[in-house]
This record gives sequence, C-alpha cells and structure tokens, in this order.
Amino acid sequence: MVTKPTVLHIGDAIKYNHDFYDNEFTSRFNVIQATETNREDFIQALKLKKYGPFSALFRPHFQTGGFMGQWDKELIPLLPSSMRIFASAGAGFNWADTDLLGARKIWYANGAGASDEAVSDTALYMILSVFRNFTRSQLAARTADPEKFTATHRLIATISQNPRGHVLAVIGFGNISRKLAYKARMALGMKIHYFDIVRADRKVEEELDATFHESLDEILRIADCVTIHTPLNKYTQDLIDDRAFALMKPGSRIVNTARGEVVNEDALVRALESGHISAAALDVHYHEPQVSRKLASMENVTLTTHIGGGALDTRINFELNAMKNILAVVGSDGEFVGQPLTPVNTKAFEGAAQE
Repeated sequence: MVTKPTVLHIGDAIKYNHDFYDNEFTSRFNVIQATETNREDFIQALKLKKYGPFSALFRPHFQTGGFMGQWDKELIPLLPSSMRIFASAGAGFNWADTDLLGARKIWYANGAGASDEAVSDTALYMILSVFRNFTRSQLAARTADPEKFTATHRLIATISQNPRGHVLAVIGFGNISRKLAYKARMALGMKIHYFDIVRADRKVEEELDATFHESLDEILRIADCVTIHTPLNKYTQDLIDDRAFALMKPGSRIVNTARGEVVNEDALVRALESGHISAAALDVHYHEPQVSRKLASMENVTLTTHIGGGALDTRINFELNAMKNILAVVGSDGEFVGQPLTPVNTKAFEGAAQE
C-alpha cells in the first residue's frame, strides 16, 4: 500500500475550494486535523510525535490556527525532520520566526498576492480620506444635527485638498504598494516616491513613474502623505516615531495598512495634537484589537478594523494558495520537489541548504 505524505492542518476546516481540496490536495496528501486548543497541549503533542512524520503545516485561515502562539525557538525545534513547508493564509508573518524555520530547511510561504487588490483599495480610500476629511464629514452627518451638518460642510472646504499633484511617499515597495502606486498615480494624479531596502527594477520605476529614495529620512522630508507597507520585525517596530514625524512636513498625512506596531501611536497622537500631522488613517493598530481611545476621539483620524484584505476574494485565494504552495514543495514520498509560489524565507532557507 502506498503511503501518502502527511499534512498537519491547524485551524478551521476549508470553506471555499472544496473541489481543489478533494481532487488535487487530498489525492496527494493524508491531511490530519490538529485537535489541540492551546500551546502547552500542542507542544506535548509534538514531543510525543502524535501526528507522526508530517511533511507540511497547513493553515488556510489566518484568523484560526494560532492557538499555539508564537512559532519560536521553543516550538520550531520540535517539528519533525520530515517537515518541508509551513503554508499559511495571511500576508503577515510576524508571529513566526521564519529565519529559524529556514535554518531548519523548512519553507515558510504566506498568502502574498491574494490580498493585493483589497489592501491597495483600502489604502487608496484612506489616502482620499486624509486629504478630503471624509471621516470628519461622516461623523458630522451621523449626528443628524442640521447645525453640525452645516458647520462641517463649511469647514471641510477650507481644510481639505485634492490629492492630485501631491507627493505620496510609499514605505516598502512590494506587490501591494505597487498596485496602490499605480492606482494613486492614474486615478488621483499623485507623484509617486518610494523607499525600500531593495531598489525596484528600472522598468518598474518607469512604468509607475516612481522616484526611489535611498533613506527613510530623505523621503519623509518631501512627503505630503506617507503610506506604510512594511512587514513587522525588529527593524520596523516603531519605525515611525517622534523623530520620524518631526522630519515630515507640517500638515502632512500618514496612512498605515501594514502592521500597527510599525507606527508608534503615542508619537502619532503627539504629532496630531500639535497639528504637525494634519490627518491619519489606520487599518491596523498597535495594541490590536484594542484601538487607541485618543485616536478614536479625533475627527481627523480614519480608523478601520484591520479589514484591508477583508474581501471574500482574498479569503478564497488565501486558502487556495496555501494548498498550492504545499503541492509545489512536497513530492509523493515527502521529498522536496520545488519551491513555494510565495516564499518568505528564501535567504534563510537557501543559506541552510548550502551548509
């Protein structure tokens, strides 16, 4: 009897791609559902090799399957030597030490690409909101108070601007922010400037008419609106702090659809209260799901509940891509047969493979 490689499924069962799951995925793999609900029990299960020599971890829904907490130096060494890939929904990966996984010759693949359209649309809305003060206007309209309505109607016209011709400073120039740059340039007529630790190809810069900056300080100084698109790690936590805000032009704006802890919210509150920053928009929050009460009280701050990628299309493709990543990596005998479609830890993985 031929034994199929085992995939350990964490979190809720699949919801959308049943045909692919039944015809493509489970025909290649023996899928076992993890039954633990807390870190201690999961660690014990790994120590006892409860699930055997599984070849992959499969997390198709980013809102479930996180019961064990951080994937760190306590948890990762307990994974079996047969493990080839951790394939997860979601674009973020700050809850997993992807370098340590790579050092163990384990790929980590996220849901990159699945949420690009939705997140870039969300950021575009937020850019419009911080220039046009849409949140202030909505709050006034919802009072159903004619006097508040009239006063806000008059005020908005004196404090709002069109985005056209203004500099959009894109911090982190990946797939999502490139889509946003295209939309902001074509639809809103904005000037695109960007900063990233790796410069984009000249062809990409030409297509987007994007200007590269070699330092964060340099781009902050010329920005009319800053939009954040970096992962959260030890280098980017509190990246935008008091010092960064001080470098920005008086009256500039900031949008964050990346990770809450990239922007120091206490510093943001100070910058808004002083008037140095005229408006902000946050889809992500420093102490999420707790929203800053000070920011929530400000009419010049747009706040949403981390719904940047919150579209059904995103969920469907997160689930599908996690399966496709495992299929691309794990062969019929559990061996490596290729690379994932959306690898996160290529450098760490390839460095380990050469040892």
